[in-house]
Amino acid sequence: MLTADTTKSRVVVETRASGLFASVAHDLRIEAPVEEGTSLDGERCTLRFEVVRMKVVESCRHDTGAWHSPSPSDAGDIESRIRREVFEGLTTVSVDGRLVGDRAVLAVRARNALSLETAVRVDRDASGLRARGRCALSLRALGAGKVRVPLGAIKLEDAVTVSFDVTFVG
Repeated sequence: MLTADTTKSRVVVETRASGLFASVAHDLRIEAPVEEGTSLDGERCTLRFEVVRMKVVESCRHDTGAWHSPSPSDAGDIESRIRREVFEGLTTVSVDGRLVGDRAVLAVRARNALSLETAVRVDRDASGLRARGRCALSLRALGAGKVRVPLGAIKLEDAVTVSFDVTFVG
């Protein structure tokens, strides 16, 4: 059995703003630390993330391309809104994955389940394996709540981009 090395594994969610005042909003990079993960055969795995541990690690004024660390107070406010509005009532997000050639078939579960397929690069050695890739997820399909901004002048785009780099060791 392989176990996810939580010190080497990284999952980052990128959000984008839209709407009338998107130019004054921020796009975000949110780190979702892998709490636990296992793989019995090196071909299938299960990962779990705690919503409360998701942290804003970078922000960028919408469409400027200049990423920077947010202030601690801004990050705290955004993280609180993520827990309260996007993942209201949820404590974990989980992913079941299996390899099919150079693709990964993923089942992501939050309030609802979402299945998708994405390209994945897998490197194996005597100690385990490392899987890297990128995919887009629909917050609506996962049953996530909407971020509430007065009059809908700023919205969170439904599709978020998820980059993953997960290491399993034996």
